Amino acid sequence: MFWIELLTIVLFAVALASILGWGFGWRHPAGGDGVAASIVFLFVILMMAMWAFGAWLPPWGPVWYGAPWLTFLLIGLFVSLLILAVATPTRRPRTPAEAAAEARKEAVAATAFGAFFWILLLGLLIAVLVSFLA
Repeated sequence: MFWIELLTIVLFAVALASILGWGFGWRHPAGGDGVAASIVFLFVILMMAMWAFGAWLPPWGPVWYGAPWLTFLLIGLFVSLLILAVATPTRRPRTPAEAAAEARKEAVAATAFGAFFWILLLGLLIAVLVSFLA
């Protein structure tokens, strides 16, 4: 059952990350224009969030080979909507001064986003580990 749940989580994370990255054009704020880096970032966040919340929430919905897939899908959709709501749309700067100011803001945002990513990832990993130990 563990492997089926993990496979379900990975499949939903890949599908949702691809939809956000290619379908909606979401880009990592610090990653520039790289589509692949944005999709990998989204995949890691979505996978860990679905795994952590799925381990703590009671199973709900239809079961596929022993895994409650609707629980993982709804968690992934909720986290995806949060990511879309928080992310700012990108636009091209109009003047060189605006480009320089935007580059400085992006450097600060990249540092903050990187720190937040690792703190979030560590927290989700701890939540998964504690759910297995409890």
